[in-house]
Amino acid sequence: MHYFVFNLILERYFILTLLQTKTPVIAPIARHGRAQRRSDPAQLTARLAVDRKTQQDCYKLRYLSYFAEGHIEFRRSGTFSDEYDDQPTVQTVVIYKGNRAVASTRICMLTREPDGSDSGSIPAQHVFPEETEALLRRDVASPVERVVEINRLVRHPDFADDKSLVFLLFRLAGYFILKNDAGAVVSCVRRNHIPFYTRLRFSEVAGPRVYHGVKFSTHLLSCLRPQYDTVRRMVPLLDVAGTARAQYDRLCEGETVAVMP
Repeated sequence: MHYFVFNLILERYFILTLLQTKTPVIAPIARHGRAQRRSDPAQLTARLAVDRKTQQDCYKLRYLSYFAEGHIEFRRSGTFSDEYDDQPTVQTVVIYKGNRAVASTRICMLTREPDGSDSGSIPAQHVFPEETEALLRRDVASPVERVVEINRLVRHPDFADDKSLVFLLFRLAGYFILKNDAGAVVSCVRRNHIPFYTRLRFSEVAGPRVYHGVKFSTHLLSCLRPQYDTVRRMVPLLDVAGTARAQYDRLCEGETVAVMP
């Protein structure tokens, strides 16, 4: 599909279906005073951060994004990572435009085993321990066995207002939600982003509390699997099925894949 047509469709989904605002579909001006660049979805690829180079691309991208917004202090290394990046139950995906990393998100997984022990860990578990535990309680009618947290969703400062990247990151995150058969999805969200998430059928649970490793406070939002599946049907662009799912399976084999097959 032609680049401009694709972006028009993508942004109208974003604006009309979810945000329900009257914002015109035009190229916005960056908060740093520069005209924002647009990402052509046909030229975008994705890679799982399982090799050293992709990991470093991700950590540098996170630093640029958070530092540009004043969410972290200057670091000589020019990178940002934490202890969750090394966990085997964590998947981080990076979107590239050519050889340049332009966006990334991380999916952390927590599973309550039949014996009551936990496999994996998510940042929300430590920022909102009681609320996360409530999702996994065995004494409720329909207990959730696996919770996935979407976090570290970042864009390069040059693409900070490119709405298409937000959708594509959620599309990729959705693949891992389905692949891991999550019973619930959570995200720790800044206040100004809550309306977007609530239109994705997330419900506010608690907050605000300072999030792990950054200066800003977040609210815990959750979305149970039935609600998430409703969103997938409501916004097909976020749904990953058939050819797209087979294409994304190659991510887990260490391949570079087209974001939009």
